[in-house]
Amino acid sequence: MTDTGQGPTDSTGALVDLARQAAYVVIGMAVIEVQKAQVRRQQLLRGYRMAKRAKDFDTTVTQMINAVDSTLEPMLERLPESAQAMVRQARETRDELRTRVFGSSL
Repeated sequence: MTDTGQGPTDSTGALVDLARQAAYVVIGMAVIEVQKAQVRRQQLLRGYRMAKRAKDFDTTVTQMINAVDSTLEPMLERLPESAQAMVRQARETRDELRTRVFGSSL
């Protein structure tokens, strides 16, 4: 039988230290993961707020476009056909751009 020079108390103390270090590592990793989750939550919240602002802005733009279109409609009928065609083309371009930006049309 070989003698390692370590008694039962030395082995127990080494195991306790190893378990303590492992616990510190696990707790440290858990803290880091909780912090990552909090950062991701904040990012998602910011994204939600930005999306809400964009939707509110889109609603305002829609109201403005409708007001301008309804106001100018009577004058449009008085314009020459070539000018009416330009206005129609401008409206189509506006609506296409709006659809690309906001994903919806009037």
